[in-house]
Amino acid sequence: MMGSGKSTIGSILADKLDWTFIDIDTELEKDHSLSINDMFKNGEDKFRTYETEKLEQIVLKDHIVCATGGGIVLEDSNYRILDQSFCVYLDTSLETLHKRIKNDNSRPLLSVGNKKDLMRDIFNDREERYKSLSKLNVNTDNINIDDSCKMIMEYINE
Repeated sequence: MMGSGKSTIGSILADKLDWTFIDIDTELEKDHSLSINDMFKNGEDKFRTYETEKLEQIVLKDHIVCATGGGIVLEDSNYRILDQSFCVYLDTSLETLHKRIKNDNSRPLLSVGNKKDLMRDIFNDREERYKSLSKLNVNTDNINIDDSCKMIMEYINE
């Protein structure tokens, strides 16, 4: 979910593992020379197509940590790809998510309407998919980034 810490934890985890970190949103911005907001202006469907194409490229790589966009799970083909991967769900309460991004205006799905209500609706639409894909749930509400990474690394090294 947006604000759960995917990019931050993913980047630090990749460093600790000596793996490559890939943030799909950042890669899409580079590929298209547009911000995510600007890509959404051309239609969410078009953005989701770009997202799927990028995921299909990334999944072929080894020793990567990938931060996906929160909505990537909505597309069935993406869900099937992710279901074959090691996915970690950064389980974060709606209250914590809202605190983290309440002043962030870069999120296109939260740009029109009450941000907290929009987040709740998005969270409710996606949470079951996040949980069903995850091999490991890490609650990020009251845990620091290093401890989150440590939990993931311990699971990987079992």
